[in-house]
Amino acid sequence: MPPHKIKTPPFLPSIFTSGNLFCGLLAIIEAFNGNYYRGAWLIILAGFFDSIDGMVARLTHQYSRFGAELDSLSDLISFVLAPMILIYPLTLKSLGIWGNLTAFVFVVAGAIRLARFNANLKSLTEKEIFHGLPTPAAGGAVASFLLFNNAVYYDLTMLRFIPLVIILLSILMVSNIEYPPIPKLAAGSLKSYLVYAGFLLALIGIIMKPNLTIFPILTGYIVFGLIWRVYKSSHIERWKNKRRKNVADS
Repeated sequence: MPPHKIKTPPFLPSIFTSGNLFCGLLAIIEAFNGNYYRGAWLIILAGFFDSIDGMVARLTHQYSRFGAELDSLSDLISFVLAPMILIYPLTLKSLGIWGNLTAFVFVVAGAIRLARFNANLKSLTEKEIFHGLPTPAAGGAVASFLLFNNAVYYDLTMLRFIPLVIILLSILMVSNIEYPPIPKLAAGSLKSYLVYAGFLLALIGIIMKPNLTIFPILTGYIVFGLIWRVYKSSHIERWKNKRRKNVADS
């Protein structure tokens, strides 16, 4: 007799997605109240909920197109709009029209990134390669940069570089640079075990010194995509040259 399966409510993943959206809203409210560092932590917490909702959907088999759309709309608030509202009074406002344009570029790039992801989504059950930097990584980088700067310098010393960071993140979001999703541990591959071991070490660092750890981790993820793109391009080029040589010799 087959074991009884525990039925889970179909809205369970959406609860975590709503947690993401709620944290994004609170981050905006905290920014309006001048509590910028608290707002930054709320964006980081939104990233936690964002990573959980997809996992819950796959584990409970409660995935749907509605959930995917709700997730993207929540990401737009938490990782695109909230970071700009948070950082604007600190660094962008003093730049005048250029600061306004910088914030606008980030928001437009994030919206395009999410719209493109939904339009090209092929499967609700399988994690696919991300084309362009995911918005949670981009928004998390802005929020964690604020926390990292405060932990190291105790003032706004490094934040003068934030417009450049925002422009770079905007370009990466709309680019075709590939960023890998989290591999399945169930696959039992060496790659998945190494990645999860790295996650475990990162988690220990985040627990011990979160304000000093999160930004370097996200920076490493961003740089990895760039390095992988260069490696992949050179590998493909070597393969093409080898193929041309074989055709010429035959």
